[in-house]
Order: sequence, then C-alpha cells, then structure tokens
Amino acid sequence: MTRTRTRSWFVVAPLALSLVGVSIRARAWGTREHQEIGTASYLAACARVERAISDGADQGVRERFEIACGPREPLARLYGDATAIAGDFVGHPSEVLSAHGAWRFSSRRYYYLLALENSEHFNPLSTESWREFHEAALTEAIRAADVQGLPRVDAWEQAVRESAYADHLLQDSFAAGHMGFNRRGSSAAAAKSFHDYWNAHGRVVYDRAGQVWTAYGDGKLDDPANAAGSRHVRDAATSSVYDIVLTFVLGRRHPELGLETWRALPFTIEAPALLVDTEGLIQGHATSRDSEQIPLAAAVLPARKDTVGHAEIWVAAPFSGDLTVAATANVQLAVPILPAQASFGAGATLDQPNGGHSAVAEFGLLAPLGLSADGLVSHEAEAAFSLLFGKPVATIIHVQYQGSIELGTALLVVHLGLAEFLPHARTGWYTALGLGWTFSAAGGGAFAR
Repeated sequence: MTRTRTRSWFVVAPLALSLVGVSIRARAWGTREHQEIGTASYLAACARVERAISDGADQGVRERFEIACGPREPLARLYGDATAIAGDFVGHPSEVLSAHGAWRFSSRRYYYLLALENSEHFNPLSTESWREFHEAALTEAIRAADVQGLPRVDAWEQAVRESAYADHLLQDSFAAGHMGFNRRGSSAAAAKSFHDYWNAHGRVVYDRAGQVWTAYGDGKLDDPANAAGSRHVRDAATSSVYDIVLTFVLGRRHPELGLETWRALPFTIEAPALLVDTEGLIQGHATSRDSEQIPLAAAVLPARKDTVGHAEIWVAAPFSGDLTVAATANVQLAVPILPAQASFGAGATLDQPNGGHSAVAEFGLLAPLGLSADGLVSHEAEAAFSLLFGKPVATIIHVQYQGSIELGTALLVVHLGLAEFLPHARTGWYTALGLGWTFSAAGGGAFAR
C-alpha cells in the first residue's frame, strides 16, 4: 500500500504543479501595469509639487524636495517597482524593496498565496486598506520632515514603502474583477474565474463626484476600450502620492488632498449577477439584466464555482471485500431546477474483483459545507452513484466528503466516504484523488429586491 501511494503522488504532484503554473494570475493589473501606474503617478506628483512650491521656498523645503524628487526618473521607477511588488508579493510595507521582498518577488509561491487569498485586494476592502496605509505614510512623511540628516532619509523611505503599499491597493480598487462580489465568502477558484470574466468584459462604475466610466482590469490598462478607466486610476494614484510628497516637502498635512483621492475611488457599481452557464445558454446572455447602481459595500453576494471539470481515480471496496479501481472524468455544473450542484461523469474500471473491466457512468449532487484558509480550501458533501456496466451490472452508491485545494482555477480534489455495493448489498468505503479545473463562476452582486 505504501509503494502504491508513493507512486500515485509522483504522478499527481507534477500534474498539479503544472496546472498551478498556468492557471494562477488573479491580479487586478499585471505587474508591468502596476509599475507603469506607479512610475507615472510619481513623476506627475513631483511635477505638481514643483509647481506648488514657490521660488522663494526656504532651504528646508528645497532640501526635502531634492530628497523626494531629486533624480526624478530613477526615483519614479523605484516607486513603480515598489508599487508592483507591494501586496502581490509581500505582505507588509516593511518588506517592500527589502532584500527579502526582492527574493519573494522572484518566487511565484508568495504571489499565489498573497494575491489569491488576500481579500484586502478587493473593493471595498481595498479602499479601506488604502486609507489605513496612506495615513501611515503621511505620519512617516511628517516625521521625516521633522528630523535631520540620515534619520530623515530613513523616515522618508519608510513613508515611500507605506505609500507604495497603499497605492497598490488603490490601483486594485479600480479593476473590474476586484469588485461587485463578496471575496471573503468566495472560494479562490470561484473568485479567480469571476475576476477574469469581469476584467475582460468590463463593468460600469461611478465615483463620489458623479463621474461614470467602464472599468476593466489585468492586461487592459492601455487598451483603447479602457481609456477612461486608465485615466481615472492614473489620476487617483497621482493624487495619492502627491499628498505624501507634498506633506514631506512642506512639513504639514493637507487633508483636502486625501479627500480628493477618496472622492475619485469607485463608489457605486452596476453589478449584475453572473448567471450559471446552463441558465445563460437558455436566456442567451451571461449576466442578469439588472443595471441599477448599488454601493460597492452592498455587493455582498459571493461568487461560486459553476462549471468544473474533474479527472479522478477512485477506489472502493466492501469492508470485507476486494478493491474496485476506476478512472473517470466528470463535470460539475449548476442546474437552475436542482437545489445543489450536479455532477455527471463517465470512465472505466482499471481493476475489479472478478478481473474484468466495465464502463462506468456516474451521477451525483453536491452541497457546499464551507471554506477555510481564506477560500484556498473548499469543503463539500456529495451523494452519488456509479453504474458499472459489466456482467452483471453493478451499482456503487457513495456518500462522501469532498475537499478541494484551490490554486487559481486549478483544483486538487480528495474524496472520502462510505459506499453501498449492489445488487448484493454490502457496505464499504470510497476514496478518490483527482485534478480539476474551474471553467466559470456564477453569482456576485447585491441581494435581490
């Protein structure tokens, strides 16, 4: 038994890693897009500060301006890099531009864990987190203005790290795939699929100043269709970093600048729910027709996995009998008339007690049990039966727990449960190990009125 398990692991592990490698990119903007926004906003902020300070500025103001905006292009590039790393690759501002943070940037594992599970990247939590870290950056900027020499440089660099972390979250707040659903209530795979759909298709958002535009996400920053969205996120990012630089250079806070950025953030959204695939096919469109504006904080419904494909090897046996081993492929999908997710599958046995082989057909219903590890692990209960078309035809009825490790749209699935063997009634056990892929999500939006 130990040799069999070891051999199975060496088969499954590379497949799982290969799925992970190609599936996980749950970002609001690509790394280069975060770099581009961060760099451009820093350049624009320094130019705006330069216009704001008078020719007669005292020596302290000129010195602080030189620290913040001296060799402008390199400093702006450094800020863009810090903005790209923050949040997706490091979990705290102190790690931004550190040696440890740079190492994490080269390790995709940290991106997988941080960007997928971290609900602070999703609006409205991202706007709350931006306020928190932006305030911390302002505090450090004031402290830097009040000290002299190298301690001033140290404090200013800490302000820059806090600001870069805040601005990464601010930029995330403008991405279509990072709004309109309850990230904390959604599994990682459902969130990833939901995120990808809306980043590509766009959604209509409004800020507190009454401006309206269609927001997109990852890969769309410089797309002509996203011209308005690109302008809004760049303007808000510039306003945010301008607040930090001006506070440091002049040595005093400017509360109106924080409010300027806050008013520019997406506030309400047209948040139609994503329909399940089967309902979308019947109705001829993928979303509900609801175009009512709702506050982003009211988009409390989670995304859920809709269409999921699995390839599995399962083993079942009576408590006092020999093993039946089969390989199956199945699809799980939501059907509007059914109260739970339906599963349909087919395959063949690899080993049976009688030495023969049979075709296998399967049907089951799944019910969610909950999530753990911030949605990286989902838990479900399944009741199913497997028909073995041999001589004679046999049926295995099984009720089991299904746990899925969700890395992007890829799933590593484990089943454990009890089985009943027919036509000669015998009770036993059932277990399975498989790889899955989430093709679409459904849900999101607000409670129906």
